[in-house]
Amino acid sequence: MNVLILYLLTIIVPVIDSEPEGLKVGDKAPNFIGTDQMGNEVVLTDVLKEGKVILTFYRGAWCRYCMKQMNDYQDSLAMIHEKGATLIAISPEHDKGIQLTVEKAGVQFSLIHDDNLDIMKDYDVISDEKLEEFRRLSKETEEDITRKYIPVPAIYIINETGIIEFVSFNANYKERVSVAELLANL
Repeated sequence: MNVLILYLLTIIVPVIDSEPEGLKVGDKAPNFIGTDQMGNEVVLTDVLKEGKVILTFYRGAWCRYCMKQMNDYQDSLAMIHEKGATLIAISPEHDKGIQLTVEKAGVQFSLIHDDNLDIMKDYDVISDEKLEEFRRLSKETEEDITRKYIPVPAIYIINETGIIEFVSFNANYKERVSVAELLANL
């Protein structure tokens, strides 16, 4: 019985051995399947058939830096689409937090709740930063408040063959790459 419990804990609770490094330019982007805020299944390999993908990881609706970024993305969505790209955002937030992001930023691109942190693990963006700010500011469910991990706000541009062409990975969540820089790299 104890062995089973230990095994389940290793599957359910991510272990952070060291600071995340994220994936690098030239790496193959791990495929993922998620459900967005509109109930649509989003499969990375399917979206890549339509063109490049900007994949962004954000902390949540409670983070003012993330919300500024989501607003900037939404304001620039037409330009992103004109470049033939699709924007997908990944967050550990549950439905209530995702909906709050949609309401605050008027988001019309896919927001995916990474329920078991599988996507964040595959892209090596899980931060071991403690969630004191989250606990103070969050209006989310009790389940969200007890989450232990959030992502480094990383951004990847992935080409049609699944190769990462651009990376922005900065553990300082206050520093974000501009939409202009993303557009220049599409």
